[in-house]
Amino acid sequence: MIIFNFDIENRNPVPSGLWSNILIMKKIIIVFSACLLFGLVAYSQEISSDKVPMPVKQAFSKQFPAAKAVKYGLDKADYKIGFLEQGKECIATYNAAGKLLETEKEMTPAGLPKEVSSAVSKNFPGYAIVAAVKREASDKGICFEMDLKKDDEGYTVRFSDKGEILQKEARKVEYKVTTKPKR
Repeated sequence: MIIFNFDIENRNPVPSGLWSNILIMKKIIIVFSACLLFGLVAYSQEISSDKVPMPVKQAFSKQFPAAKAVKYGLDKADYKIGFLEQGKECIATYNAAGKLLETEKEMTPAGLPKEVSSAVSKNFPGYAIVAAVKREASDKGICFEMDLKKDDEGYTVRFSDKGEILQKEARKVEYKVTTKPKR
């Protein structure tokens, strides 16, 4: 027997177990997205645009002319620039000479290459992709990093564009539902 709760915002009945899963997934995605964009501050020192060398600013504006909500950071000798492009959170890393070293772009699970999606299904059956990022490095090529979740288990996994596992780190997924649906 399925018990339905009433979704007050959209006025739709929702199965009770699904309701809490939807709320949890929304919170996880929001938190991960915020961490991705503003995570550069955790690994680097946030700086103002006037402290960024002109070659870095010129290369960035040429490569990402549609960038919005730009934030600058300094990580050792490299400059990390967090921004929004077409509504997706991105980070570009440059050296002081303006050479692009790496980009990270938020993506949806549906946007993953078929080989990567197949590898996730094969190697992590029953796991859901909570968040995914496409990384392009000038020296390492393209890879896809994602957080996978199943019940209270989770992994952060990095795949090659051919679906090979490059790195896998187990994570305990901890969450707390702060609001319960009304019955």
